[in-house]
Amino acid sequence: MLFSLPLFAKLGFFCLFITPALSYSQESVLVVTSSQGGIYQDFYATLKNESNKKTSLSQVNFSDVDNKILDNHKLIVSIGYKAAKAISKYETQNTVIHSLIPDNESSHNNIPCMNNNCYKVYINQPTNRYIKLFKKLFPTGKKLVLATINTNSKISKQVKSISEKNNIPYKEIYIQKDSNISRIFTSKLNNSDVLLALPNPEIYNANNAKSIILSSYHANVPIIAYSKSFTKAGALISLYSSIDDIAEKTANIINSIIIDGPQRQKEYYPDNFTIEINSAVARSLNIEIDTKSAIKRKIK
Repeated sequence: MLFSLPLFAKLGFFCLFITPALSYSQESVLVVTSSQGGIYQDFYATLKNESNKKTSLSQVNFSDVDNKILDNHKLIVSIGYKAAKAISKYETQNTVIHSLIPDNESSHNNIPCMNNNCYKVYINQPTNRYIKLFKKLFPTGKKLVLATINTNSKISKQVKSISEKNNIPYKEIYIQKDSNISRIFTSKLNNSDVLLALPNPEIYNANNAKSIILSSYHANVPIIAYSKSFTKAGALISLYSSIDDIAEKTANIINSIIIDGPQRQKEYYPDNFTIEINSAVARSLNIEIDTKSAIKRKIK
């Protein structure tokens, strides 16, 4: 898929740590991957390198998961959407970390947490980070636009709320299921808009990505996107985290659970991020833009 984000990695074997809330006694930590090879191996390598040195990692593909395998591990880490969805079918009471999944309505509906010891590590950036980027690029005169399939979704509410708090003009484009998405963008966008494209495969996918970019470009609407490939395809700028960034965040959560027991926070975003700029698009839209490093410093 053109804009699918990096996905998936592997599993771990953990020594005993006695804590007030949780203890692991030579228990293995299972890492379930959505696929094998490629980015999943990269994720696993970083996860293994960043995990506590007393932890031994092992891995299984999502298609091989069953109750017996899950019951033999007190801590289970899923890497990617397919792995998370597979694990969610089982009513395990063990600790689960779903990593490298999108923070959107589809993910929330299809990857439920089966118990209170369930954590999620998203591929998205925190909403306020995108808002900071918008304010840095367009301090005045532009309206932030979000396309959504559900105006009551968590992300829609977050973007609207943070925009209002920052006095940013804001509007939503509602996308109905099975509608002509590129036609909607053509009719709804104008040259005072900036499109915030967040990961949602029902809107941005390989079938309609090119037409959305062209519709936006013809309307003189810059796109703030969520992936490097999106920017290369014609968005103005993207804000994203790498496989290593997300794997490192996941390893930190594993280590915290092993050492300190269950964590109060249940949802996480990666700490580190990268900026990608399409200079040709900036020139075509007559947008003066700072360097990647300067922008990153100002929105951290």
